[in-house]
Amino acid sequence: MTINSNPQSLIDELHQLWSHHNFNELASDAVKHLTSGSATDWGIPADVESPITPITLGGGIPDAGTLPKEELLDAMRRALDAPDDEPLRYGGGIGYEPLRHELAKRYTRDRHISATSDHFLLTNGSADAIDLICGTFLSPGDIVISEAPTFSGTLRTFRGHQAEILSVGIDREGMIIDELEQLLSKLETEGRRAKIIYVISNCHNPAGISMSHARRESLLRTAAKFGCLIVDDDAYGELYYTPEPPVTLSELSQGQGVITVGTFSKIIATGLRVGWVFADPSIIEQIVRVRFDMGNSPMLHHMLWQFMQDGRLDKHIVNMRSLYSEKLESLASALHEYCEPYMSFQKPSGGFFLWAQLHENLDALEVQREGIKQGVIFANGHGFFPDHHDLSQHLRFAFSWVPHEDIQEGAQRLAKACAIVSDNNRK
Repeated sequence: MTINSNPQSLIDELHQLWSHHNFNELASDAVKHLTSGSATDWGIPADVESPITPITLGGGIPDAGTLPKEELLDAMRRALDAPDDEPLRYGGGIGYEPLRHELAKRYTRDRHISATSDHFLLTNGSADAIDLICGTFLSPGDIVISEAPTFSGTLRTFRGHQAEILSVGIDREGMIIDELEQLLSKLETEGRRAKIIYVISNCHNPAGISMSHARRESLLRTAAKFGCLIVDDDAYGELYYTPEPPVTLSELSQGQGVITVGTFSKIIATGLRVGWVFADPSIIEQIVRVRFDMGNSPMLHHMLWQFMQDGRLDKHIVNMRSLYSEKLESLASALHEYCEPYMSFQKPSGGFFLWAQLHENLDALEVQREGIKQGVIFANGHGFFPDHHDLSQHLRFAFSWVPHEDIQEGAQRLAKACAIVSDNNRK
């Protein structure tokens, strides 16, 4: 055997050998099934740039100035003050039991459920939770029913699991259950069934609505009738701006047939990447079987448990509700003042997003492109529909992260973009 002592020669040889191979041939069917590399698919056009520093009404991210950095740092110090190495070693696939117990106490208190730590699985954010649920219940070709519109990131997860996505429309009360029942009946006559019904019942992304009580009850009955699991994506459920929180699907069902997904990303910080699944322990046990990543960070679990002590998390959430409600009022007022000739909207009941419908002579993609040129960034509605067709032409504005003082200027730039597109379409 000849040993080549020239590293560059080896690199050149490897380059030559690999040039004859195509990595696409090695890709899985899941990779081939995905048509976009974007994490959300509502994408910003790559060929348009803003000539000025843009105001961003794009992603749903907690307000940067209110992140509880000192409190989290103190919680981390207390977590690492453990007498042994528990926070710094593998924690297992289900997650730190005291943190799961703390979540169970909150669900028992707030949702009037007899929850225990066995009802919870800790995950790498809510996106990982949904991915694990898909890995547990979906095989390629299985049917998922989602709302239209819905969160585009989850649609991408369903596509990655090679599911067939069918959709049901929403109105101001949430998913239209008559449409759902008709779809499920049609599938039944074809000898097919849906395994999962995916909903965002509280503080919807992108539509901002919360499902009415009557719709929730109808959804639960319909899903049980046809044997479909409901996956309720509750990332924003604690950020409601109504006097009282909506009654949750998990409370109404007492967990029967409902898997709830939650996260600390929206109520504390997205960079934590800690979420959870709440479900019957038998379902949690099934999900753990398909988890192969050794769980997520025990150190963060310990820190979050410390942060939740003495009502610190509750106080933080109350403060965030107040702040985001004020930002929403500012955005709604500015849109009424500057953009009323171009769009209409219903003020959301919670969450981070305002969903606006453009008037007939405006196209969402054109307005988005012109908005970037005018220095304001936001999502167009197409990516939130499973078929990428938004017949009514919507825009989604995220008001959580943008500085309060930029909201009015952002609305003015948006109005200018709409005016330019409207004028161009009249020519």
